[in-house]
Amino acid sequence: MVKKWFFVSFLNLFIAGILGFILRILQYYSINFPYSNFLHTHSHIAMLGWLYQIFYILIYLYFIPKSKKNQSLYSTLFWITQLSIVGMFVSFPFQGYGLYSILFSALHILCSYYFCYLTFKNLRQKDISTLFIKTALACMLFSTFGIWGLGITMGTLGKSSILYSICIQFFLHFQINGWFLLGCFALILKVLDINYSLIYSKITYIFYILVLLGIIFSFGLPLSWFIHSQYIYFSYCFGIICNIAFLFLFLRFIHPYLLALIQSKSLSLQLLYSFFFLSLLLKVIIQLFLFNPEIAQYSYEIKNLRIGFIHLETLGIYTCLSFILLMLHNNWIDSKSKLIKMGTLFFLGFYFISEVLLFLQGSFIYLGKKIIPNYFFVLSWSSLLFPLGILFYLIYIIIFQKPSKNNS
Repeated sequence: MVKKWFFVSFLNLFIAGILGFILRILQYYSINFPYSNFLHTHSHIAMLGWLYQIFYILIYLYFIPKSKKNQSLYSTLFWITQLSIVGMFVSFPFQGYGLYSILFSALHILCSYYFCYLTFKNLRQKDISTLFIKTALACMLFSTFGIWGLGITMGTLGKSSILYSICIQFFLHFQINGWFLLGCFALILKVLDINYSLIYSKITYIFYILVLLGIIFSFGLPLSWFIHSQYIYFSYCFGIICNIAFLFLFLRFIHPYLLALIQSKSLSLQLLYSFFFLSLLLKVIIQLFLFNPEIAQYSYEIKNLRIGFIHLETLGIYTCLSFILLMLHNNWIDSKSKLIKMGTLFFLGFYFISEVLLFLQGSFIYLGKKIIPNYFFVLSWSSLLFPLGILFYLIYIIIFQKPSKNNS
């Protein structure tokens, strides 16, 4: 059962990578195509088809007690959720936000509600990692208010209204910076507990409070793009300060244990953790520039910077961590196959080239300088490394991944 889940989730990521390559290559060759429709498809498959599904699997593997793992409900729910993703993949390219794409999106939201219900029902332990995962799921539920608000706003005020844009940012913020970030830390703390039997102190609860405050108050940043107010400015500045504080605690009390765990493993795992760690570090460091309201506004208006930061979080932090956790749980690191190594190198190669180009060109635009020579050509064709890397993972899962008796 779980092997099929792995395959489908990585297939979603592969499709998202292909769509990302198509978006860039067709733009480079100036081919007329429904860009916004393909962009919606890419973002939905990447966030809901890959990140949501892989977090679904990781929560199932790491948090659900063995006595509850064989419930057919989780399997049925996974496949219904996947059906909604297939529906979005088929409908978004042709109609963008239309009747069918909205219906499939609504089905995914309803599935996520039931997943939250099942998980809350089956969580038994009362420790800090469980607190994190419960709050992560609560953030995911909270984020969907933005989607419901989007439907109401479209029918009343239209897509050009400020409220429409705020609803989108509300959903994205509490998904990317709420549900996935909290889920990320929940899984890290769970892994450390499994490997070191750590008894967490009050410091960990302070860490939890700082992460939560950072999520809540940093929503002031996307609000500031549409509503200019000193109160909103002070709100997101406080959120950034909380993020700096939780990073300090992460570096002091969590990172040393993770580093000790990873250092004894394979080169692929070490590389993935290095990119995860640097991405988390850069996420907070970049936010220091946002204390300047002008730069905060440009962070939205300059597309290169906006996309670069989203990829920093979704690929650098959440995807790298997902790969790490899957490798640790499924002993992929012990395999002699070169497929994992090649897949990791291709993926990280794409991520590095793409991020450097996006942030460098975004900085050039801000400073009023010219475009980097061959920028679009290199950015477009280097994007092919991403789906190729994921293809190696898919082949590995088909050939070498064995169903676990405990999880199947």
